[in-house]
Amino acid sequence: MANRVRTPLENLSLANIKPGDLIAPNFKVYELTVSELASRRGIPNDFPSDAELRAAVHLARQVLQPIREAFGRFTPNSVFRSQALERVLKNRPATWISTSQHTQGCACDVEIPGKPTLELARWAADNLPDYDQIICECYDPRQGPNSGWVHISLRPPGQGKNRRRLLSYIRDPRSGQMVYVDGLRASVG
Repeated sequence: MANRVRTPLENLSLANIKPGDLIAPNFKVYELTVSELASRRGIPNDFPSDAELRAAVHLARQVLQPIREAFGRFTPNSVFRSQALERVLKNRPATWISTSQHTQGCACDVEIPGKPTLELARWAADNLPDYDQIICECYDPRQGPNSGWVHISLRPPGQGKNRRRLLSYIRDPRSGQMVYVDGLRASVG
């Protein structure tokens, strides 16, 4: 295991990094690609290029590390997702190409045991130095304060300005469909 916490992003590559290398004070490379679904189904979930690796390391340093410092140890639900994993997760055909920020290494899904999902999303919006999107996903107060998860994305350096968008992906009681709405909230109305 090498300590690459201070290694500049541009000096990180698939050729010189190993899964157990430390890339942030409390995160190792393998934590950015781990997926229970990929493991169960035998789906490869490796970074395809240095670009996705560097984006995920940037996300770990700027998003995951501050969350860990504030709330203690946790494992992100999902960071990088290969195209093959996205297809299985979203039940899509083999020819489908996902545009999810997860496939680019610049998004994570987070839950903190004992921390209400909506509170975690608001904490992230108020305390992270920057973000592209924070989405409170699948939160339903009828299922308890920890239902759903928080999706946080951050564009890598040189990839454009972060939008700082706050959204919720929740069920519309009128249609029964899941919808995106502006803001961090529990209900559509």
